[in-house]
Amino acid sequence: MEKYIFIYFFLSFTGWALETVQESIVRAKFVNKGFFMGPWVPVHGIGGFAVYFLLNPFREHPALVFLVGAALCTAFEYAAAIFLEKCFKVKSWDYTTYPHTRWCHFRGRVCLTISLFFGIVSLIVVYFYWSFIAHLAASLGVWLLFVDGALTGIFAVDVCCSCGRIMRLNRAGVKVKGWGAFSDVKDVE
Repeated sequence: MEKYIFIYFFLSFTGWALETVQESIVRAKFVNKGFFMGPWVPVHGIGGFAVYFLLNPFREHPALVFLVGAALCTAFEYAAAIFLEKCFKVKSWDYTTYPHTRWCHFRGRVCLTISLFFGIVSLIVVYFYWSFIAHLAASLGVWLLFVDGALTGIFAVDVCCSCGRIMRLNRAGVKVKGWGAFSDVKDVE
């Protein structure tokens, strides 16, 4: 179990890093793309698990891994967008605003170019990344339990603080366009 907790946080961090770099380049300034204040995007951790466990049995068919991975991650991203919009009244991403996605999006929540990227990432997770992270977790030895405990504790505090803050902003009538903009919003006491 300790290995899986570590892999979840590692995938969540990697997703956050990729999104933050991409968004920061597009916006020409640092933008924290995470849903939470910390450096993690849980949808990438959960998505990474889904990709690996559903597609690893088909690893001898890379084209299938690519296509199903792209479709699976796109569906997951769409569901996450709906969840965030319904529960928190926040649109965390909008593909209508990116130069490389304006022409191929569906309601700003998913788009073809990112879906193709998800297919590539699925190949990387199945053929390389999962085993790399699992090896890294194993190399921590007895420290893995402490690392997992610290990450889980920090994440739990972040969940409480981030959700509490967005609820206060919603109650105060502050319109939050997305979590990238969330860091720019002054807190409401």
